[in-house]
Amino acid sequence: MSNSPITHLAVAPSHFKGFLLSLIAAVMWGMLPVALKEVLAGMDATTIVWYRFAVAGVALWTWLAFTGQLPNVVSANKRTQGFLLLAAIGLCANYFFFSYSLNFVNGETSEAVIQLSTLFLILGGVIIYHEPFLAIQKFGTALILGGLLLFFNERLFELGSLESTQTLGVLIVVAAAITWALYALLQKQLLKSYTPVQILSVIYGFAIFAMLPLAVPTSIFDLSLLQFALLAFCCVNTVVAYGCFAEAMNCWDSSKVSAVLALAPLFTIMTLKTTVYFIPDYAFSDRLSLLSLAGAALLVLGSILTALVPWLYQRRLQRQMDAAHGVDSAR
Repeated sequence: MSNSPITHLAVAPSHFKGFLLSLIAAVMWGMLPVALKEVLAGMDATTIVWYRFAVAGVALWTWLAFTGQLPNVVSANKRTQGFLLLAAIGLCANYFFFSYSLNFVNGETSEAVIQLSTLFLILGGVIIYHEPFLAIQKFGTALILGGLLLFFNERLFELGSLESTQTLGVLIVVAAAITWALYALLQKQLLKSYTPVQILSVIYGFAIFAMLPLAVPTSIFDLSLLQFALLAFCCVNTVVAYGCFAEAMNCWDSSKVSAVLALAPLFTIMTLKTTVYFIPDYAFSDRLSLLSLAGAALLVLGSILTALVPWLYQRRLQRQMDAAHGVDSAR
């Protein structure tokens, strides 16, 4: 029976594990822009991204080789190989745009604007996969857009100027959100042939060789001890965050995972607030007003709504189907 205590005991750990892994990924991604901002003072964005891919790639390929799960790309059909290439380009562009944007905006801003990736992913699902776009999702979308307006309430005039560095930074983050949505939409197709970790291993392998001519690996020797430690954190962050994300997707509903990941901007703000508390002269913080904080909260709420609604909708449909099946069986 589905309501037996044994079933509940089996399901509960899976739900807790999925939530915990998603929360770890959200915390790691929330802290990431704060660390990247410091490293960018001593190393260019392309090289930072190359190091992150290199460390993550070596870690994943070692693990997959040890467990006998290395992906077979050569024997895949041309369509799958094309999707892998596009997904790799999309994720490489996402990493670069997000890191590069921090040359123009601070961590709070980048993490707030990147929430548009949720909206772009949903719109992509509606257009490409003909997924439903429900009324409450439209409400969530309005919250995201309203949250952005509140977040930038003191800088709306500045953002209206194309010559503003803030505007340039925001546009670069928007590009990062679009390219991440492209990667996520392609991954939905690739999951038919590979696991999430296998897909990432191929992407990281591609990125290591594709970005090497543009990177300057020797610039690592020019970093201060703090910058080197933060670069190491960014590399480990890539492995841990995406590892937790992939495993969470295996044991929990993707919409629930997305809802928890929407908390990332709050962890960015918390990290910077803590930094400013201990280092009052810290330069890389926007010192957000209460109205901007309210905007960040609306962004998170809107992202959670748009992420959870599809799961709730599918759950209701499933219950209706089960109820109808039960009626038919009783006749």
